[in-house]
Amino acid sequence: METRSLLQPLLRCLFKSSSSATTRISATVATSPASRRHQSTTSRTKRALKIAPHPSFLRSPSSDSASRVIYNPPSSSASVYHTPFKFLPRSDPRRQANLTQLLRTSSDHPPSSGQLPPELEAPTPKYNVTREQVDEMRRLRADDPEAWSVHRLAERFGCTPYFVMMCCRADRDHRDRERARLDAVKARWGPIRAAAREERKKRKALLLKDAL
Repeated sequence: METRSLLQPLLRCLFKSSSSATTRISATVATSPASRRHQSTTSRTKRALKIAPHPSFLRSPSSDSASRVIYNPPSSSASVYHTPFKFLPRSDPRRQANLTQLLRTSSDHPPSSGQLPPELEAPTPKYNVTREQVDEMRRLRADDPEAWSVHRLAERFGCTPYFVMMCCRADRDHRDRERARLDAVKARWGPIRAAAREERKKRKALLLKDAL
């Protein structure tokens, strides 16, 4: 009996705390955005899209509906003068009309007999890199290929990297070092990146064969 009297206040406290927690959870759920009713319902969307027809499509009580014709042309109608002969039958009178218009246009500007337009002159090639600059480019590339890379030489002499690669070439030691550095980078690739690179090579080969 004494144990029950001691446990009753403790049970009341636990019941009050659980009920308050349940109330807070229900209030949070009620005010959460997921349970909130949206404004864009089906009926409101239909009501917003319900637009009244244009007055020209409505019947007026004074006019006769049987003799009334609604003419609603498109925004740009095709012209009969632009209809190709291929789409016109041989008995169509528009063939003769188009032919007459074509002959009239050609007679207004008769071709000059025996006179040809002047011959087009080939444009003079312009080279923005001189022979001395090419020699200097080769000397810089041979002295220090690490410092004077292809892009740096192209930026200095105002030309394209492709022109730099055609003019000068690095020595074999530098190319071997670059190839070893590239192989070390490829060795760190994972299986996904390695497979992607292989697929890129296959697509490039198919593109060169015009198979894509």
